[in-house]
Amino acid sequence: MSDPETGSEREQPAVTRRLLDTLERAVAPTEVRTLVLICDDRPVVLGRRVRERYPGADLTVLSEGWLPDVRNPAFGLLRFDDDHDVLLALAGLVPADLVVDLRAGRPEAVRATFHRAFLTLADGGRYVTRQEPGHRPEDGDLVDEVRELARRRALPAPRRRALSTALELGLGRALAGVAVDEELLVLRKSGEHVIKLGVDDTRVALAARGVEPRVIARVAPERHESASTVWSSDAGLAAERLSRTIEVGELTCTAYDDVLVAPQQVAVLERLLLPTSYFLPWQPARKTFGMRYHGPDFSALEADDGAPADLPGTYYHLDNQVPGHYGHVITHDLSKLWAWDAALAEYPDLKVLLSPSTETGEVPGYTYELLAAFGIGPERVHVITGPVRAERLVTATQAFQQPRFLSPVARDVWARVVAGLLPRAGDAPLPQRVFVSRRAAARRRCLNGDEVERRFRKAGFTVVYPEDLTLPDQARLFSTVTTIAGYAGSGLINTVFSAGPATRVVLASKSYWATNEYHIAALYGGDLHYFWCDPVPPGEGEDGTAYNPFHADYVFDVERDGPALDALLRSLAPRRMFGLSRSGGR
Repeated sequence: MSDPETGSEREQPAVTRRLLDTLERAVAPTEVRTLVLICDDRPVVLGRRVRERYPGADLTVLSEGWLPDVRNPAFGLLRFDDDHDVLLALAGLVPADLVVDLRAGRPEAVRATFHRAFLTLADGGRYVTRQEPGHRPEDGDLVDEVRELARRRALPAPRRRALSTALELGLGRALAGVAVDEELLVLRKSGEHVIKLGVDDTRVALAARGVEPRVIARVAPERHESASTVWSSDAGLAAERLSRTIEVGELTCTAYDDVLVAPQQVAVLERLLLPTSYFLPWQPARKTFGMRYHGPDFSALEADDGAPADLPGTYYHLDNQVPGHYGHVITHDLSKLWAWDAALAEYPDLKVLLSPSTETGEVPGYTYELLAAFGIGPERVHVITGPVRAERLVTATQAFQQPRFLSPVARDVWARVVAGLLPRAGDAPLPQRVFVSRRAAARRRCLNGDEVERRFRKAGFTVVYPEDLTLPDQARLFSTVTTIAGYAGSGLINTVFSAGPATRVVLASKSYWATNEYHIAALYGGDLHYFWCDPVPPGEGEDGTAYNPFHADYVFDVERDGPALDALLRSLAPRRMFGLSRSGGR
């Protein structure tokens, strides 16, 4: 028989009329508007056969590895090389009512594709594969996996979570029905899920869906050398984490129409999570605290979130996955305001959109105070407590993406905030050297902090707790004092309010990979002295609590690093106290 695709004599693919009859019986053509066919052989022939059975469906054929040169095949025809390509292809399509994987003798490949494709289905959609008895469990048979997912659904939640990955929990929750019809395994999916891709892939998928967002402002990527000199107690960690050359990514400010927005930084368009939804957008895990997490590719809104209310107007997305956390507000939220003026010029009625603290249910007063200092009054702040559908959402790339980069444009934002706060600051004399401590910290505690702070006090440092000061006085302190020490974290993040170069001394756990203080020093200049401390192993904290290494308590090694610290402190000879006027001059 002549091959319609190549003109050569080739055996027809092993898809029988009986199998297609079974498929049509299992999923009626009247129930299918969007259909995706996955195959590894003769995509045009198979596409035409399936098209005959489902003439009213919008059909796309995904062909593995090989694509014939056929003009106008009357359906979409895409090539894929791996399962990530499948996910990208499905992300650019309307959610399918039916996905059919007709590959035979490839149980492991079929199972892997199921992991990337099932949750892309529309609510109520069906996922169909061949049933091929005789495969060993180690071959990755999908039938066995589905049986196990169904079994786990009946288990108590703690046991189910202990046995399952985040993706398996999502697949199990979404698996609404399982049927075997002769040669076919037919799975029904329930619920709506959001696809999570990288920044560039999201842009491509939206373009495939016909979405053309408006770019309001753009800052080109750049490379620059650190303006700070760095001394580190651990040369290996310094080489790994404190790079001399900093690669700053592109920043864009973009306006999107008709966006689903939910608390804790969730923004969804065409079932794609927008990059503005991540405070660590480079992280491959793509964690989403405001949604049910199903691994790096999928998340879902909580079932009790309810239908989104319409929100007319234009909103600047300034929400956070940890709303109300001071360190996140300073670094992540404020650093997005680099494009506020450009967006406001485009949309004069523009408002800020954020959500309240998950602990208190309220937006902290300091958030309003910081925004007001920048020039955004409370009348321009809109707070959401549930999902809404914003008429227009303006998003700006986060200018501070630790531990990767801090864009220089963030410095202008923080300087503007300082300028707005200083007129309300006091004028009492300030110490020339301060140690920023942490009172009653719940995690990342320096367990021998009393000994550490004794050494700094002896060397003439004044120990301060930023929370004891008003925001204007904090801005005055950190924009003026030029020798600052302390524990890595929210306290030292206040050094973003610096007016210029400073000497900074940082104590941090080796397991705390955030390097905020380094990037701030690299931008403002001055000498940075970094002491790396040993984390306390899980379960050995003061209260016996097991820690995430990132949040682990730690101990300053007095024997190993004490001599170097003492030598540094001797070199920083104390000088006289001085006062400031309310204008902030020296």
